[in-house]
Amino acid sequence: DLKPETPILIALHGYKRNAEQYRDDWQPHAERLGTLLLAPEFSQAAFPGPRAYEVGNMRTTDRRSFLGRERWSFGLIERLFDHVKERTGSARKGYWLYGHSAGGQFVHRLALFQENARFEVAIAANAGAYTLARPGERFPYGLDRIPDLEEVQMQSFVRPLVVMAGEKDVNTANAMLLRSEEAMRQGPHRHARGIYFYEDAKREAERMKLPFNWRLVSVPDVGHSNRGMARAAADWLAENG
Repeated sequence: DLKPETPILIALHGYKRNAEQYRDDWQPHAERLGTLLLAPEFSQAAFPGPRAYEVGNMRTTDRRSFLGRERWSFGLIERLFDHVKERTGSARKGYWLYGHSAGGQFVHRLALFQENARFEVAIAANAGAYTLARPGERFPYGLDRIPDLEEVQMQSFVRPLVVMAGEKDVNTANAMLLRSEEAMRQGPHRHARGIYFYEDAKREAERMKLPFNWRLVSVPDVGHSNRGMARAAADWLAENG
């Protein structure tokens, strides 16, 4: 039974846009946590390609300039939260956010760029590549050409972002693994890239003398599996959520 204080969990799918599978993977864990589970689908028709989904629709189709914030895909999560609160009478002030693979890309970028995001915790699991939280790499691999650069860093480092990396997610031959020069500088596989993203951000926060509230969770015995990472994320939420 839903109560005003029932937590709200939003789980985001990978590049296959298979929201139903993510819902099914999460359902037993949502029941265990006593949370309302939402698994929205960003369809290929409405959000074609990585630019519109993983990278949040932040740029024009030619990737030469940034769109206005009101056009970014990240804001849909905030609007979904408001809609669910209105429909259910929820008194929650924030939500739990989880994304795996392409969804992990979306989640960590939302944590970086979405102003006034109300997530209580954001878990980015097994992302294929990251936007490093500093200049020095072209977007979407870093913050080069990002307007309000220091504001982005100041708002993002204090947020409760969990970078979750499966220790067996080390397949360097996977067809969907990004292999651009910028991605390869982050590491040869997804597990290494998650650690690199976290450690790089930690060093940047220390350099800027900013508070740093991110967490790194390395998950043993799990590869590129949403089912395995959902279980690990649920365990983490049971202890820390």
